[in-house]
This record gives sequence, structure tokens and C-alpha cells, in this order.
Amino acid sequence: MLAGTVCAQFPPPPPDPNPPKYEEPPEEDAGVATPKVYTFNPLQAKKEIEVGDFNVKRGNYKGAAYRYREATQWDDGNATAFFKLGDASEHLKDYGAAREAFQKYVAMVDDKKKAAEVQKRIEKYPKSAAGPKAAGGPVSIEDAKKEAEAIRGTARGKGIVILK
Repeated sequence: MLAGTVCAQFPPPPPDPNPPKYEEPPEEDAGVATPKVYTFNPLQAKKEIEVGDFNVKRGNYKGAAYRYREATQWDDGNATAFFKLGDASEHLKDYGAAREAFQKYVAMVDDKKKAAEVQKRIEKYPKSAAGPKAAGGPVSIEDAKKEAEAIRGTARGKGIVILK
């Protein structure tokens, strides 16, 4: 009880004349906004290829293509990465990217037999098709209507109602 009466005799401290200023916290996505800088790093390229191989085993060719593309940027002289990037792009039916990767592989590889085999693969690609990413050009109204009807049919089959 004595402590309560002693504390009550002293007035509270005066407010701080210079309170700390509020600062905004750093942006959480600041790393996303800055582009990645690639330097020659064959170890990182090897790791990217290993992860890409794992993705291929799982059937994830999109993820594998991403990893192989990363490997080619870490080590632009890695012929294996370009070959695997071409193979993954081929599975994704992105023939433009596959053609580009295989052509870089053919230019790098010393074995003429392997280069000839890859060149034959390149020649089998459709001449006009650059892959699914080349879409974006003009589409006829009939094609758009057919695609919309196909989507509606798929939705109806799954029990989804689409309102017009």
C-alpha cells in the first residue's frame, strides 16, 4: 500500500517533444519488380537442369521448359540445356521455341551424327506453326463461335450452367 501512495505523488512524465516519425515499411514485392541479373554460373545451370529433369519425370513439361530456359541463361554455352529445352518445348507443341533451342544446340554440338538427328527433328515441324503462343492474330467469327460452343458443351457436361 505504501508503494501505491509513493507512486501517486509523482506526476507522469511529459510527452516527448520529438516523437519518432512513422516510416512506411519496405515494399514486400520489391524483389519481383527488379529484373534478375544473370551471370555465368555453371553450377546454378546444373541445378536448374536437375530440377527440369525432375519436372519431366513428373510430366510437368511447362515447369521443365522454364527451368531449362533458366539454365541456358545461367550458362549460354550449355548444349545439354538447349537440347532439353527444345525437347520440353516440343512436348508443349511450342515449335517456334523448340526450333530456336534445337538450332542453338546444333550450332554448339561437336558430334555431327547427333546434330543431323536433331536437324531432322526440326524439319518435321510445321512450317507455319510457331506454337500456341503465336495465337493472337486475327480470328474469324466462326472460329470464335465454335470455340465458345465447345466450352459451353464441356461446361454442360460437367453440370455447370453458363448464363448468357
